Amino acid sequence: MLLRVEYGTNRVALSIYMASQLFDATADLLKLNPEPAPDPRELFDRFLAWTAQPRL
Repeated sequence: MLLRVEYGTNRVALSIYMASQLFDATADLLKLNPEPAPDPRELFDRFLAWTAQPRL
């Protein structure tokens, strides 16, 4: 919620920021627990999918 407030209507900037967070989180998860690897779909949903949804 705070990120939506901070980025306002600039969804592109929010998506770029969250993509960088996804990249860092994936690297961290692979270091901590390489097997089984993190599910890409779950990570996408958690970090990026919500950024494309319109505000209610």
